[in-house]
Amino acid sequence: MEQGFLNIAHRGFSGQYPENTITAFRAALELGCTWLECDVRRTRDGCFVVIHDQTVDRTTNGTGRVDSLTWNEIMRLDAGSWKDPKFSGERVPLLDELLTLVSGQAQLVIELKVGKDSVPGVVSVVSRHCAFGWTVASAFEWEVLETVRREAPRWRTTWLTTFEDLGPDEAINRCVDAGVDTIAPRASLIDVEFVRKAHAAGLLVRAWGVADDTGRGLRRLIAARVDGATTNHPNVLKEILNEPLS
Repeated sequence: MEQGFLNIAHRGFSGQYPENTITAFRAALELGCTWLECDVRRTRDGCFVVIHDQTVDRTTNGTGRVDSLTWNEIMRLDAGSWKDPKFSGERVPLLDELLTLVSGQAQLVIELKVGKDSVPGVVSVVSRHCAFGWTVASAFEWEVLETVRREAPRWRTTWLTTFEDLGPDEAINRCVDAGVDTIAPRASLIDVEFVRKAHAAGLLVRAWGVADDTGRGLRRLIAARVDGATTNHPNVLKEILNEPLS
């Protein structure tokens, strides 16, 4: 596993390509990204698809909740034209398809936007690809992470948090007690002292929701010794990380 600040391509290279599509993830790999992030939801007929929102409305030409549509209905949707007409014909991929594409070329953070009852199904897909060594399960819902820990104890886990229910110190303690590997607060909630405490407890710290992920916001996180961040612009972060030390 590489050291240093992790450049995690958020929903693939989503700054320039339609998010959570095979084209966006392939572009991130071609850029040289060694970390990717995706979102997974369950369809009405039990398939696991790579899409962020509860509905298909924003990122496809369809309408309706993901969990009320079948895979056959979702696979027919255009998931590219909303970004730019040149991406017309892009589809919402299955998690199976994304795992086949990545195949260990990069680490893949899989945000589980499913209920705890769907976790065994996701675990089965990841297991089928022998992907526990190069994927990470992340979630906001604590019950989902607890289920992951029971179903797949060797799968690395990340808790996404806004500290609404627990303060920073309590959140760190919860992760340590549960064996969670990484804590990932919203970027604006992270400061040097939090990072120091989390590292002292043996946790990695990853940021999401960087207000300015094309410059100052990322530099602040790097200076605070955060371990990595999701970014829509991995090309910009790559340039920042390659800047000579002053």
